[in-house]
Amino acid sequence: MRSRTAQVSLFAVGLLVGLLLVGQLRSQARPVEVSSLSAQDLSQLIDTLSARNRELRSGLADTREQLREYRVSGPQSQSALEVGREDLRRISAFAGLAAVEGQGILVEVEGSLDAIAVNDLVNELRNAGAEAIAIDAVRITARSVATQGPRSLVVDGVDVGRHFVMRAVGSPEGLAAALDRPGGVIAQLEQFIDATITVTASTEITIPATAQDLAPSIAQLVE
Repeated sequence: MRSRTAQVSLFAVGLLVGLLLVGQLRSQARPVEVSSLSAQDLSQLIDTLSARNRELRSGLADTREQLREYRVSGPQSQSALEVGREDLRRISAFAGLAAVEGQGILVEVEGSLDAIAVNDLVNELRNAGAEAIAIDAVRITARSVATQGPRSLVVDGVDVGRHFVMRAVGSPEGLAAALDRPGGVIAQLEQFIDATITVTASTEITIPATAQDLAPSIAQLVE
């Protein structure tokens, strides 16, 4: 009987030592044991955990909302980007930075036109609504102007001979009517200059891009 009591006592002591060891290990892993906290400390800990949980829930909700907005705005952003690219292509084309094609007219010149006469023809085409103009392979831009060189006409640094072709994209009827009207620019030029100017409508006009650098050297963008 005593032997059995001793065994039970020894087991109880061993169990107690084991529990103490486990408690010691846990105390090393967790510096503060919940059981050692006072009621006030426990209340503060619960409040802190509750606040942290609310923050996590709020952060999760915000993340889900942002994800939803990204999913919704993705196609819209892509559409806006495509619109912006199309606008850029149009601006580049009509500024002279890209080649264009379409219906319009051919103005074939044979004779001794001077620089003033060529500029008059270009301005008349612009006023009549020409969307793009070229003299032979030279794209006419806002900076282009015909000048009298030592041997021939010069447009954007390129010599233009006695025979050249002006091409203009726009309404064929409107452009031709502006040039050929009675008392118009062609009628006036043919009275004073030895040249023949023939206007022909065409459904397929191709205007090349300019070879000039159109970037401004002085003007700055206004933010």
